[in-house]
Amino acid sequence: MSAHYLQISGNIYQHLEREVLTPDLNTLAPHLWLVATQSSSHINALHEQVLKGCNVIITEDPELHLTWADNRVFVKPVPPYMLSHAFWTTHLVSSSSSSSIHDLRCEPPTALVEAALGFMRTYYYLIRHESDLHIAKQSRLLPASLTDITLEQWHAFITGFGDIRDDQVSPRYSSYGTLRLSRLNLWAKFFLRRFQFYHINRQYGEYFARFYAPILFFFAILTVVLSAMQVSLQADGYEDRGRHQWVGLQKVSLWFSVATLMCICAIGLVLLFLLLYMLLRELSFAIKGVIRRRRYGAQAQVARKESLA
Repeated sequence: MSAHYLQISGNIYQHLEREVLTPDLNTLAPHLWLVATQSSSHINALHEQVLKGCNVIITEDPELHLTWADNRVFVKPVPPYMLSHAFWTTHLVSSSSSSSIHDLRCEPPTALVEAALGFMRTYYYLIRHESDLHIAKQSRLLPASLTDITLEQWHAFITGFGDIRDDQVSPRYSSYGTLRLSRLNLWAKFFLRRFQFYHINRQYGEYFARFYAPILFFFAILTVVLSAMQVSLQADGYEDRGRHQWVGLQKVSLWFSVATLMCICAIGLVLLFLLLYMLLRELSFAIKGVIRRRRYGAQAQVARKESLA
């Protein structure tokens, strides 16, 4: 794929920084365990994204690469020059006798190289099958000059990136794959000191529309509770005033209203319990992931020291 070399005018490194660096996500990296599964391979192939009902949306913002919201997953296309061995040896790594991208991963890492390697490694997981390659071509994720590329040719190029270790890529890609944009927007308020990580709603109406359903649900529950309380008070009042001609109906109304209140309370408690259970389960899974990664990192460090010794 060395023919796909692109000459870029101006400062090449400034251009590459705009293309691959993710400073905000690198800042959030220590806290991303609250957002996503702690695995750099947690990336669904393109056909799996479609199977889940997600539309592949092109983005040129590296911060949005592999983030998703609702039924949209944002993917940054591969720049043509990223497919050039000559470009890598000229601008991203020092010259060596290496003849493949697989060998270049051993070069001393820099912030730019780490980000570029992490970005390219994501495509190792995105395009695994013939159907993934077809979707990538249709979605314009690959350069137009690669419309005739076969899966064998793609695998021959991308396999080396799949062997890159987590400690050789930038913090955004070292432990995480796909990220949920709604959670990034939530935690950006605390760790980035801004209202949202990225505005996904173009109008205020779209933003506030998400609150309509819970507000209507709350008012519906409140209306049922108040109606039940009113019925119970009226039924009890009729009995106190000596109107016994409808004693049976009064008792039924009283107990039915009490039963309604009890059902509403039970439903509320069940929903609250389910919410707490899901939150605690995700938190427990995230904490176990942190402990597991630290233990694995310590073991890998010991193994490397022993191999050097």
